[in-house]
Amino acid sequence: MNPRFKECLLEVYHAEQTGEIIFESMLKHAQNKEERFIFGSMLQLETEAKAIMRPTLVELELSIEEDVSLRKQGVAIGESFKEIPFAELIQNIEQSVKNIYLPQYEELETLVTEEDTEYFKLARFMGDHERALLLSTENINNNCNKPMKPVTEMLRFPILWKKEN
Repeated sequence: MNPRFKECLLEVYHAEQTGEIIFESMLKHAQNKEERFIFGSMLQLETEAKAIMRPTLVELELSIEEDVSLRKQGVAIGESFKEIPFAELIQNIEQSVKNIYLPQYEELETLVTEEDTEYFKLARFMGDHERALLLSTENINNNCNKPMKPVTEMLRFPILWKKEN
């Protein structure tokens, strides 16, 4: 196994922790049912990804504890977003995923081969997870029908929402 894999895996786990805190804050400040569904689904994606990662982290003797400094950072970021209009928040998430997080998650995929079956599946899942988040934000920004479908299809426990007519 590439020694960078463990380091990158832990970085991705920490990104999930921070993302969860940020989406939780956004959910708290959501203005309507649709925004609550969107931010709730994003929060659920982060929560489920953390749970999926934990067995591998423990196997590799990496910490699954919450990093207190990341929590504080996530809370501060989330609070700084509370006055930003929804459309701008979604554009911000899209750019952050595209420019910061997706490259990191895709790096994880390059650090392990198919021979390391379980690690490979986890790395692929995490890349798919981030691509689903990116696609959903692009869908929202482009006013597509069912914009959260890429995220909700990945969830084991999706949040359900029916658009009111």
